[in-house]
Amino acid sequence: MTSLSETPTRRRAITIFAAAAAGAVIGGPARSDADYEWHGVAMGADATILFNGIDRDDARRAVDLVESEINRLEDALSLFRRDSELSRLNRDGLLASPTADLRRALTLAIDMSAASGGLFDPTVQALWEAHVDWFSAAPGAGTPPEELIAQARNAVDWRKVTVAHDSIGLGRGQRLTLNGMGQGYVTDRIAELLASRGLQHVLVDLGEQRALGARLDGNPWQIARAGAAPVRLQRGALATSEGAGCVLGAGGAAHHLFDPRSGRSATSWNAVTVYHHRSAAIADALSTTCYVASAAEIAAIVARFPGTVVWAREQGAIDRRWISAPIDGVPLHDV
Repeated sequence: MTSLSETPTRRRAITIFAAAAAGAVIGGPARSDADYEWHGVAMGADATILFNGIDRDDARRAVDLVESEINRLEDALSLFRRDSELSRLNRDGLLASPTADLRRALTLAIDMSAASGGLFDPTVQALWEAHVDWFSAAPGAGTPPEELIAQARNAVDWRKVTVAHDSIGLGRGQRLTLNGMGQGYVTDRIAELLASRGLQHVLVDLGEQRALGARLDGNPWQIARAGAAPVRLQRGALATSEGAGCVLGAGGAAHHLFDPRSGRSATSWNAVTVYHHRSAAIADALSTTCYVASAAEIAAIVARFPGTVVWAREQGAIDRRWISAPIDGVPLHDV
């Protein structure tokens, strides 16, 4: 078992169905036909990588690279690290000489904000802080009063964030969070790292999932969803947003998925799961976006992202599903 410094704070809504490992990455019999598993923590969530069709020494070398890369990415993107680039940007309002990863992640976040008409917004950190402060002072109270929400909403506007090659700047009073897509971004970077080493039969689960390919025997990875049929994932990415994953206040008066328009926790859906043919970061951002969107808004958003499937569940109801145009021959109706 490997763990990083943070304690997981987000309960995952998805678990993995997988064959029992014949040997772990560290220890266990050295069998070239074994499935190897790595377990750790990434961006505040439990993390797992499943390797199929690889020998133990290659798996160990891959894991060493993975752990180093996660550590490097968290130095840029994590709010759990006080000295990360993102934490310093939030503290100072301006960051000189940002790393390429922080610039890429924030550029993608801003692009997703524009594509969603602001339903996705990385500046909602002010809403999170307002809710946390309110419930810390009065755990049994109801939701924060409108005047407190209105004050926090003054800092919520993705258009005030500037990303340049040599600096990143925030508007007055703004703070950023990448919790709406950061796990997906790190998942993509780790998947691309493993793919660059020629690995094909791998499932990366760092809070969101991305499959580099099917298992060695050709069977897909099965991703379980609570109260719904599993998703058979051969290639591509899957992400889920669920308000119950992080509740605030006594009895769950609020949760962490805020609608930027109202400043309140979104209430339209119980859970939203998104498949994207290429990117866990995009799937992650879309799951966050669709969670705060109406059914009509989801339909419009999905149409802008070919190679996408969205499942959204209302209270006590079966999933509703939206499917975009297929891409690269992927039969999206079979995802």
